[in-house]
Amino acid sequence: MDENIVKRFIFIAIFLFAPVAMLNATIVVLNGLTHENQVQPGETYRGVIEVQNTGNAEKGVRVYIRDYWFSYSGESRHDPGGTLERSNANWINYNPELLNLGAGEKATIDFEVQVPENDSLTGTYWSVIMVEGITKPDTTRKTGVTINTAIRYAVQIITNIGNSGTRDIQFLGLDVARQNENNILDVFIENTGERLLRPELALELFDEAGNSAGIVKADARKVYPGTSVEISIDLEGIKPGKYTGVLVADCDEDHVFGTNVSFELM
Repeated sequence: MDENIVKRFIFIAIFLFAPVAMLNATIVVLNGLTHENQVQPGETYRGVIEVQNTGNAEKGVRVYIRDYWFSYSGESRHDPGGTLERSNANWINYNPELLNLGAGEKATIDFEVQVPENDSLTGTYWSVIMVEGITKPDTTRKTGVTINTAIRYAVQIITNIGNSGTRDIQFLGLDVARQNENNILDVFIENTGERLLRPELALELFDEAGNSAGIVKADARKVYPGTSVEISIDLEGIKPGKYTGVLVADCDEDHVFGTNVSFELM
């Protein structure tokens, strides 16, 4: 073999948590990337993940399970299933682990969640079933760099134990930034409870004279226990100046959290 010939394969893994309509890929998940159920200890429930090969050639699919953790800093991890304290990966059986789909062909991945009969279980447990299109290396090239893209869907399997689990969040801080020539207030929130929360933020602002400068809101974000997120509030239309405000995170009608804030817009 010519020692001057160098062949390298670069695999770029793209983890997908976005709607499939936005994707340009041959393997797609058809029925959503979140499966959430409320059950009791000792119960079993089942579900399916629907996939399709939208390409023009046969495509392989690999299925496996991982834990999922993320931070407001942008860090995220997909550790082996069962790593996290609140992982439900060991409760999940799924089939098949490998599929071969012809052009346009659809298939289902069946999964079953067997919740242990343990009265100490409380709150939310979760993991992700990874659905990965298998990309075969291009062996026809003799030189250069070949870039292959592996599309991986992370389908979240969420198990809520009844209505149990504490609901609590902590405001970690905030930062004023600029985005598309508008001021943005970035709020950092951690779920310090035991239950999955979807806080919806609302901020009422007051100027230096104490007059209301308006109420601005941000869409709800999913936050698992022990994870944190950055939620951005668009301050478009708010004039430069010093402001105080009341920031409210509404998780549901019985769980609303608030804090006082102050900042200056330039």
